[in-house]
Amino acid sequence: MADIPTGSVTFLFSDVKGSTKLAQLYLDKLPVMLKRHNEIMQESLESHGGLVFRIVGDAFCCAFEKAADAVRAAVAAQMMLNSEKWDEAVISVRMGIHSGTAEWNGKDYVGQLTLARAEKVMSTADGGQILISEDAYEKITASEFDELLSSANGEISFMDLGERRLKDLIQPVRIYQITAAGLRSEFPQLNTLDVRPNNLPVQISNFIGREQDIKFIRESLRKSSIVTITGTGGSGKTRLALQTGAELCDEFTAGVWLIELAQLNGADLIQQSILQTFNLKEQAGQNPEDILLAFLKDKEILLIFDTCEHVIDSSAKLAEKLLRNCSKLKIISTSREALKIGGEVVHKLASLTTPVPEKENTLEAISQFEAVKLFIDRALTVDANFQVDNDNAPALAEICHRLDGIPLAIELAAARVRILTLQKINERLSDRFKLLTGGKRTVLPRQQTLRAMIDWSYDLLNDNEKLLFHRLSVFSGGWTIESAEEICSDEIIESYDVIDILTGLLEKSLVTTKEDSNVIRFSMLESIRQYAIEKAGNEEEINQRHLNYFKKLVDSTKMRFGNEDMLKWIRKLDAEMGNIRKAIQWGMEHDTESAHEITNFLTEYWQAKGFFREGYQTCKKLLELDENAEPIHKANALHNISTMLYSLANLAESEKYADEALAIFREIDDRKGIVNCLNILGVVSNMNSERSEEAFGHLNKALEISRELNIKGTLANTLFNLSYTSKIKNEIEKLKEYRYESLSLYRELGHSNKVALILASLGILERNRKNSEKAREFTEESLSILREIGDKYLESINLINLGCINMDQNDTLNAIELFDESMSISEKHGYTANLIPALYYKGEALNKSGDYNNALVNFRRSVEFGFEAGIDFFLWKIILGMGISYFNIDQHQRSAGHFACVYNAYEISSINFGKSNRDELKMYLERLRGILGNEELNNIVKSKESIEKDEMIRYVLGNQ
Repeated sequence: MADIPTGSVTFLFSDVKGSTKLAQLYLDKLPVMLKRHNEIMQESLESHGGLVFRIVGDAFCCAFEKAADAVRAAVAAQMMLNSEKWDEAVISVRMGIHSGTAEWNGKDYVGQLTLARAEKVMSTADGGQILISEDAYEKITASEFDELLSSANGEISFMDLGERRLKDLIQPVRIYQITAAGLRSEFPQLNTLDVRPNNLPVQISNFIGREQDIKFIRESLRKSSIVTITGTGGSGKTRLALQTGAELCDEFTAGVWLIELAQLNGADLIQQSILQTFNLKEQAGQNPEDILLAFLKDKEILLIFDTCEHVIDSSAKLAEKLLRNCSKLKIISTSREALKIGGEVVHKLASLTTPVPEKENTLEAISQFEAVKLFIDRALTVDANFQVDNDNAPALAEICHRLDGIPLAIELAAARVRILTLQKINERLSDRFKLLTGGKRTVLPRQQTLRAMIDWSYDLLNDNEKLLFHRLSVFSGGWTIESAEEICSDEIIESYDVIDILTGLLEKSLVTTKEDSNVIRFSMLESIRQYAIEKAGNEEEINQRHLNYFKKLVDSTKMRFGNEDMLKWIRKLDAEMGNIRKAIQWGMEHDTESAHEITNFLTEYWQAKGFFREGYQTCKKLLELDENAEPIHKANALHNISTMLYSLANLAESEKYADEALAIFREIDDRKGIVNCLNILGVVSNMNSERSEEAFGHLNKALEISRELNIKGTLANTLFNLSYTSKIKNEIEKLKEYRYESLSLYRELGHSNKVALILASLGILERNRKNSEKAREFTEESLSILREIGDKYLESINLINLGCINMDQNDTLNAIELFDESMSISEKHGYTANLIPALYYKGEALNKSGDYNNALVNFRRSVEFGFEAGIDFFLWKIILGMGISYFNIDQHQRSAGHFACVYNAYEISSINFGKSNRDELKMYLERLRGILGNEELNNIVKSKESIEKDEMIRYVLGNQ
């Protein structure tokens, strides 16, 4: 097919009727039969211009530009299926054709209403039957009708089966049966809602997702008589109950009946509502309850008790009595809390699935999520021209995520696409209660605005529940029972009362829970939390308690040197980072001293996780807000900023802040602070080959003070940093001594991320010593620790190391994949320093594989990043690699210029270049001497003798 159908599309859906039973009866033969079925379907559909875009088991989903082609394909497939000689069992296929709007996203179709209705048309058919909706029927032109009448398969015609209510509950649709000579024409009554008595209301919108929820409720009703769907307001409990009822209609001879309780303002009206539903009249001297029992006693019937929370006690009592006396009765109830009666199965309805905003959210990537499908579906009902593309897909992903996948909130947001772009809707969600208004006038008032939806739940709380609800809004990202007890209790709510009141909020669906690593965490959906914040007002005392609690939590000294190791400390902080960030923010405005203490404690965590930019921005903002900070706080903040800037490869700024911090630490005689600053100044200096002696001086002084202080963590850090000066001096045994002593200290302290760092460095050392297996062992152990911690920074370094090991073992393809993976992490998180080696080594791998032009692209990017960051650690090796690339694409003079730069650098400046690199350089220079001649090569080498570094970098980048 030349073009993929998009816009107005006709879909043909099919599946094998009774495939489950066939599997039970013909287990051995069915795979062969289904293989032949698939061949027939594929051939028939594609030969008539169809695009088979999805096959799930025995179900085919196919798209056509023309409805007439779908009809021809369906008839051709049924003809071939009928003529096939099946072994014992017969494959009987039902088919449905429907037309509507759908867009192709590169991998699948987006257009839930159209796709769902096509599936419902198909599921209405019997085996061997082809049904077509009026929407598709009307797409067939007069000339196409004439062609169908004279089809090669015999006359194709259409039998009008009338308007039918499909089980999607939206407006009825006229259905036609497609007939043709040789095809069966008599079938049982259509499997539609019209078959069973019911009062299920027509819906004006499509039902999205929830397949697993429907499956759970159906299975639960086979074992129990009542299922209660609970969940927060607007989560779609009613719509799920109605859809489940529609799916179950065939199983109840007396039908499925909705009992609406939302507008009842008295418990005694429930029975009256049920009587009215069945047109039952009260008789003098008869109890309404007895009338109901007599009517329902022997009936196979499903009742849907919708919205029970405001009449929960009466609903529970009536449901229990009815179920106890009516053996064939089943009930689905919806409520914000369980009925708590015998035999009740409670189904807690989760929000719709949403994308994660931090990921790369293309249209294809987000189309699979239920919340996105719902938004698009509802947006198209208010603006037929609404479109999602790769440019606005990230905004839509963030909208759905920020609205917690709450269906009502998403529908209200989608209604705004008429006047606002997705980007603007996302921006305005900070004031969501004003934005998310204007729901349909035909729905209940509580469903017309987001605020009204939550008001309904809030008004049902008692005073203590309301008070705790207000106080819990102080948490960001959830809480534990211990933190709630400590922060939210006082003389009004005692600590021991918190658990009971919190349980009440949980049961009323205003709070949710999640168990992670044997710890139960509580949280609120963000919209509910924003509502609670508004109700709470500015409670300074609660915010101060929150700050104090999380200040204690992040006290890294207690955590790291107590019984818990680094990994447990990191996991604890991972879970509470939302609260910690909020505590810092509040502290910046109300308690700067505590904010300083938290950020200083948190620096180790930021480093362990690779959150350098967050650490830098937080400490810098705090310094700017607190101009009169105590000297110790100011010095710590300056040092922490320096540390983060070093990891972000901003060496000049890192050195500046370290110098400022060092001056203050010396003034107040804080020797540990002095050591920390000397370490930073040492590693910054060490990144420039011309400052190696300066680096050695800083770090030797740091080592001297570290040994005097005997603080193991500080000493271990200094030893590790000193190992790099030993590398420059080519003192390998000294390097190993420093690293192994540092490793031993960090293992003793339980510093998992530092252990991983040194293991990574030992992996590099062993690789340089040609001990690939030992190098891989160190590197993979390091990677394992880092992935458990979630340290992306060091993970990206280890991926480079692993790639180099693979390259040494001539596995160039896997090496390049590892370098790319490292670069992807570094680009996402801003780890510029790690991009430099990743690009260099990828260039090396591409040279080895013969892709010299792409190698040059990577080498140049590596030089550019290094130049911007002031890092020349890999510069000479990169220039050598570029020279090799140019040599192999026959740009010999350019190649000679690059080799000349390197030759002069190690001959004149005595840079530590390594014997293998020098040998390779000499080999290429001799080969060039044979190509260019002795005189020309000597002239090129001489021209680069006095070249300045900046000029040389411009040369290798091709800028001169």
